[in-house]
Amino acid sequence: MDTTVIIIIAVIVVAVIAVVALLAFNGGEKKPTQVDQTKSDGLTAQKESATAKRFQQVLSDESLSSEMEERAEEILTKYTSGSGEGIPEVEKLLEGDPNNVDLLDWLAFMYYSNDNIDKAIETYQRALSIKSDNENQHYYLANSFYKKGMMSNAKKEWNEVIRLNPSSKIAKNAQERIDYLNSQGK
Repeated sequence: MDTTVIIIIAVIVVAVIAVVALLAFNGGEKKPTQVDQTKSDGLTAQKESATAKRFQQVLSDESLSSEMEERAEEILTKYTSGSGEGIPEVEKLLEGDPNNVDLLDWLAFMYYSNDNIDKAIETYQRALSIKSDNENQHYYLANSFYKKGMMSNAKKEWNEVIRLNPSSKIAKNAQERIDYLNSQGK
């Protein structure tokens, strides 16, 4: 499969996810069930916030043509974070281009946003073994380790984020997480 087609498909998947996340923040009304509504609303807001921030980072790349953005929006509005939707398609794309760091990044984040933390860790590590200087991948790998209770691994990855770009917002977030763990004696 032509790498241009793979990249276009990946961009489309990312844009759809971003659009869904942004719609959730810009007036998309949800009707939660009555079952543990408070807990559910809090978890949903956290997932939506993380997803929106992640995809805003990616979509800030101005190299996308407006036609591609429109097509991506059309396809991605069908994506729901946490549904697992899109994962098989990205896995299939990777069969044809197993070292595509961008596809690995999206697949890892899709695993992460679907609470498949073991696969997220494995996929982030695979992407970083190809190209080790991606601060976002280190950050989300650290978050994945944190979710698994692997605090020393999480700290190591957050420190790598800080080393790579000490003045970035993501480095500030990483430092706050390290400080929190240290304050908890972890």
